[in-house]
Amino acid sequence: MGTMNSGLAVFLWTFRRKWKGLSIFIAAVGLLILVIINVYPEFSELRGKAIAKALGGDIEVSLTRNDEASGDYALSWSKFGGADGYVVVQSNREIPLSLIKGLDVPQVNLRLLELLPSGGTITVHTFDASTTSADFTVAEKKPGEEGAPVHFCVVAFTGSVSNAKIEGASDTVNTRQPVAKGAYDKLMKHPLMKTFIGDLGVDMYSIKGFMSFELFSSLTLFIIIYFLVQYGGAFSSEMENRTIDLILSTPLSRRRLFISRYLSWLTVNLIVMASWTFFMHAGVVSIGKSAEAPLADIARTTFLFLPFALTVQGFCMLASVAANDSRKAYGITFGIYYGMYFLRVVSVLSERLSFLRYFTVFQYWDYNSVFVDGVVRWGGIALLIFLSVSLFIAGLVVFEKKDLAL
Repeated sequence: MGTMNSGLAVFLWTFRRKWKGLSIFIAAVGLLILVIINVYPEFSELRGKAIAKALGGDIEVSLTRNDEASGDYALSWSKFGGADGYVVVQSNREIPLSLIKGLDVPQVNLRLLELLPSGGTITVHTFDASTTSADFTVAEKKPGEEGAPVHFCVVAFTGSVSNAKIEGASDTVNTRQPVAKGAYDKLMKHPLMKTFIGDLGVDMYSIKGFMSFELFSSLTLFIIIYFLVQYGGAFSSEMENRTIDLILSTPLSRRRLFISRYLSWLTVNLIVMASWTFFMHAGVVSIGKSAEAPLADIARTTFLFLPFALTVQGFCMLASVAANDSRKAYGITFGIYYGMYFLRVVSVLSERLSFLRYFTVFQYWDYNSVFVDGVVRWGGIALLIFLSVSLFIAGLVVFEKKDLAL
């Protein structure tokens, strides 16, 4: 009974020692989350400008998904000075913008746009000059099947539909990933960017893609650094200062001390995950995007981060009990972390050395896949759980056999 009470006392004491720093960390990260999410509305307005600039278009266009299940999309475009009307060309194959601009010779029947050689089905929708938005329902299917994906192009014209002059045109990308092409895509495909976002294409103009790139990638880094600082030298500093002798002079065994500390830090992890979920949900609610980034998706992503966090914690605890000097412990933990990050960078930059990514924990935590695609790579999660359990057992064995009379 005394040992159980001692274990609970260590659990509470460890947690109490950390609560001030933890509160500051959560408040700082929470504020950062809210600020970044509230930048999104202004950032998303750049979509049309980015598309027009990247493709050499003349009209700012924006394509948003109203209802993913029904395939409803809202297309909007800016007014083009002097235009008598607009034509929206809808196709299940991409239409090079140069083809449409090439029809300006100088008069054209806009119905001829239906005959453009896109290799797919083309539909032309005509609107008067006062209309700058329209809703479309598209029957999307899996890539490779008929009807998927869908592209839109907005054409401004003067004159009549049967005798018009094309004044300007801008193209969107397909409805599966409605983002600007050109410079933006090149940036997202750059090897250094892949070290942060992985191999999955991220639509930065969607709220999920924006959060994944701006929040989950940076929060992963923050939590790792926080753990390294907080836990990397926890046991080694007590062994160095001989305070471990005082703790073990109680009926508390080494095993219970180690487990109590582990459970205390696990509680910290859960609190951090819950706080991230709360602040992210509050952020998307504040900008009216909760339907596009539901609470369930946020919670699933943050709490599936736990195996990764426990793996980092396991590295820290093992190094802390293995080293008698806190500086060595911190050196080991930071060395392991930056070593794995270096391997990740090398594996991305060199195709010949791409196999090195499997030796890093970053390979097995794919927040993009979980949050953006809703796909959980259970193999990677299972491996992280296995690593965290193995590191816990290794740390416990080393601590129980450790000669503290040094």
